[in-house]
Amino acid sequence: MGEKMKDIEEKIIDIGHEIFKGYGVDNITAQILSILNFEPNEISMEELAQRTGYSLASISLKIKNIEQFWSIKRIYRPGSRRTYLYMEKNLLDAFAIQIRNGFETELDIAKTKITPLIEEYRESASTQEQKTKLHTYENYLSEINKFEELIRYIYYQIDYLKKNQV
Repeated sequence: MGEKMKDIEEKIIDIGHEIFKGYGVDNITAQILSILNFEPNEISMEELAQRTGYSLASISLKIKNIEQFWSIKRIYRPGSRRTYLYMEKNLLDAFAIQIRNGFETELDIAKTKITPLIEEYRESASTQEQKTKLHTYENYLSEINKFEELIRYIYYQIDYLKKNQV
């Protein structure tokens, strides 16, 4: 019975790999994300390297690049030199964190840095080419505002779903 269970677990990891590839990540990243996603407990980077067949250095570099966006936590145990990893399992929380870490950064930069420049550009735009560019810039800001509204709605829906979970 143990071999059958291990086979099913490996198939689930393979399907997870396929799912994460759909997010546009490379093979090693998809494999790491799938293992972390379906591992109920924290896992050491050494075990992750062993399970993926990649070097510890490769695993460490990939984790450094993806940990914030994918809600991966580093865990250090007293008396151990090993670094353990844990990926958030609550999909609603993980999704909210991805939005916060990715899209909110763009929104913040656009609103605080680009908006004043567009206002300054608007005051000086005189040629048709400059006015066309201004229209493109203003359209971008309009889209950013709509996107911000969408994100607020998504947060509201996430909170609603979390409160009504069984």
